[in-house]
Amino acid sequence: MARVTSLKDVQLLVEPSTVIKGATAALICHRDMQGAPLYSVKWYRGNHEFFRYTPLEVPETKVFGLPGIYVDMNRSNGTQVLLRRLELGLAGNFSCEVTADSPSFATQVATKFIDVIALPTKVPVLVTDKDRYQPGEILRANCTSPPARPATNLTIFVNEEPISASETSLHPFDSGLIYAKVTVGIKVTPELFPGGRLRVACYATMFDVYNKSAKLDFLTPETDPRPERITLGGGASTCFMNWILLIFLLFLPKIVLGVDYNGLLDEDLNIQYAYYDDESPQNAIISLMGG
Repeated sequence: MARVTSLKDVQLLVEPSTVIKGATAALICHRDMQGAPLYSVKWYRGNHEFFRYTPLEVPETKVFGLPGIYVDMNRSNGTQVLLRRLELGLAGNFSCEVTADSPSFATQVATKFIDVIALPTKVPVLVTDKDRYQPGEILRANCTSPPARPATNLTIFVNEEPISASETSLHPFDSGLIYAKVTVGIKVTPELFPGGRLRVACYATMFDVYNKSAKLDFLTPETDPRPERITLGGGASTCFMNWILLIFLLFLPKIVLGVDYNGLLDEDLNIQYAYYDDESPQNAIISLMGG
């Protein structure tokens, strides 16, 4: 016949499940006493006890000093212990040990590894090798996450489609933090500009507590500029009038020479010929043509 104990199903839960540096976490010790009275509950970090609850003693709660562990006594009891200002160095195995007050003093222990993470304090940095791209060129982009622990997951998207990284690297930083860097390359095609815009984005995530992004937009590539058509001021009507004036000046000497100058003084003739000399038509032509 199997022996029935007075204690079973001891479990250690952590709320929240992801413990953030500097924040507060509750370590909850569940158990099924099966009607037996509780003798004690003890909490450990590794092999070091830091909190104890003993209902038959006065005081019921005791704290054992452990560097880096700050117990909120007002919110700690026989079911949970609340820790404040958790630091990265506290990551490790935590345990709760439950003992029943019975002739056998049955005892069970539940252990859980608790990690303490450090969130990035900034958004990721996204850069490309150029600020404008033409079809056929290779767009190269890299994204760097701010220092964190663990390093954030980085993914680069082009028009909301993830791009496989050509290179991923992790780099140590101060105080045990790590930053990540990812690089991609993609050939630019006209189809990458739906609606006249290409968007490159980098998403940095860590569990379900951090999700930040950086984005860059590129507009449709510009074609080579076409030379503007040069048009003289005044349009077609002005051009037509210039040609009429030019023809008139070409035939003007002949008209003048055909005039009857009888009775005119020689002085007057000299003045007329001096005004309509042989060079006058040529000068007029040069003037009209912009000479």
